[in-house]
Amino acid sequence: MKVFDGFLRIMALLAGAVLLLLMMFTTLDVVMRYFFNAPFRGSLEATEFSMAIIVFLGIAYCGWVGGHIGVDLFEKFLEKLALRFVPVVVNLVGAALFAVIAWQMVEETRHAWTQISNMLRMPHWPFRLVVAFGSALYAIVLLIHAIRAARGVHLKMSEA
Repeated sequence: MKVFDGFLRIMALLAGAVLLLLMMFTTLDVVMRYFFNAPFRGSLEATEFSMAIIVFLGIAYCGWVGGHIGVDLFEKFLEKLALRFVPVVVNLVGAALFAVIAWQMVEETRHAWTQISNMLRMPHWPFRLVVAFGSALYAIVLLIHAIRAARGVHLKMSEA
C-alpha cells in the first residue's frame, strides 16, 4: 500500500504542478489581454485541457486520503448494523461507476483518435486517456475502501 500511496501522491503533485502552470498562464493571458490587447490564442482550450489533467490526476489521491465530502443521509433511518454496509455499497457503486467512465473514455478515444481542437489544433486523445487513467485509479481506490469498510476498517485522515 505504501507504493500505491506514493504513486497517488505523485499523480496529485503533477495535478498541482499543472494547476500552478495554469494559474501563471491565466495571469499572463489577462495581463496581455488588458494591457497590450494581445491575448493568447486558444487560452480557453488550454484551460479546458488543463482542467481535465488537474481533476483526474488528483481525484484518486483525494479519495485515498478521505478528502471528498461525505454526507450521512441514512444515519437517522437505519440501525447500527445496517449502517455498517452503507460505505461498502457506496464505495462499490462508485468503483463501478468510475470503472465504466474509464472504459467508456478509452472506447471514445479509440473511435475519435484524430479529433483535434479548433484553435490550438491539439489532439484530444492524450487528455481523454488522462481522464480514463484517473478514473481507473479512483475506481481502484474506491474498491480498496469498500474492502476496508467490509472488514470494519475505516480510513482516518492521519493514516494517509
